[in-house]
Amino acid sequence: MGTEDSSRSGNRVGVVFSAPPHPAASVGDGSADDMSVRHDQPRLTSRPRSRRARYAAAAAAGVVAISATFLASVGTAQAAAVLVPMGTAEPFAVLGGLGISSTGTTLINGDIGSLPNPVMNVTGSVVLTGTDHRGDGVTATAKSDLTAAYLNAAAQPSDVTVGTTDLAGQTLTPGTYTSASTLSISGPTPLTLNGGPSDVFVFQAGSSLVTSPTTSVVLIGGVTPCNVFWQVGSSTTLGVNSTFVGTIMTLTDSTMNTGATLTGSLLTRNGAVSLDSNTILRPACASPVTGGTSTVTTPALTGAADGAGAGSGQVRRVPVGSVDAGGGDITGRLWSS
Repeated sequence: MGTEDSSRSGNRVGVVFSAPPHPAASVGDGSADDMSVRHDQPRLTSRPRSRRARYAAAAAAGVVAISATFLASVGTAQAAAVLVPMGTAEPFAVLGGLGISSTGTTLINGDIGSLPNPVMNVTGSVVLTGTDHRGDGVTATAKSDLTAAYLNAAAQPSDVTVGTTDLAGQTLTPGTYTSASTLSISGPTPLTLNGGPSDVFVFQAGSSLVTSPTTSVVLIGGVTPCNVFWQVGSSTTLGVNSTFVGTIMTLTDSTMNTGATLTGSLLTRNGAVSLDSNTILRPACASPVTGGTSTVTTPALTGAADGAGAGSGQVRRVPVGSVDAGGGDITGRLWSS
């Protein structure tokens, strides 16, 4: 997602457009002589009023042309986006570089990991349905594959430049959408992604990805979370009680504010991951090397708190300050299946 350097498979997004020149009004050849003749020989006609009407009509036509171009450009993305190969990063719901912290009760479906700093600070509890790979070789390989996936998403040709346009209220078709700065969803209406099960959406943010409180991303027509990718050049911040979808690949820090929900993955290359009473559900996605159709299921979080031990369908409690098989220190409570 960027120091060094987003997925699977119409109200629209803003693009920069130029208004067509106003058509010349039919008022003669426009020469000084022509104008002076009319001035010197005034006649009681409706010509001045007609001239104003023509200019008003021309201006209105220009506005209509701009609006039509705006709608057409976003609605006709060339669908050049291809599935981003996630490799061994695929099973991860959360990946960090400088550790993971969580307050409140956070539910995570999928694996977690962090390198080079494997620390996990928990104030409250984390219910984990998956494997804790913090600090181990699996995380090391996954972080390498995350870098490759990040670069793949960043290199995909852009179909639409959205600039700083608020994505809230837009309905987008498959393709690659790019902003040189921040991608934002400010609401109150959702961002809607419309396509089929094999269609891919890639979003490229030069700097940040920011969503406001209670905003949402909605998938229609069969689009799966497995095929939505967000490549973020600096940091990601998901707003309070917001609902988000897709694989987020962030270069620096990733923050999910209180009550935010993600159906997808929060993958951070170099920074820290901060969670607060969140739900992260990683869909079960296929990860082919090339584009194709992905299947997706969203397993429910299972297990009973204070289970006797680790195992299928069980949940174990790691005592405060202990060091578990994940290889990182834990401050607080981690519950994992």
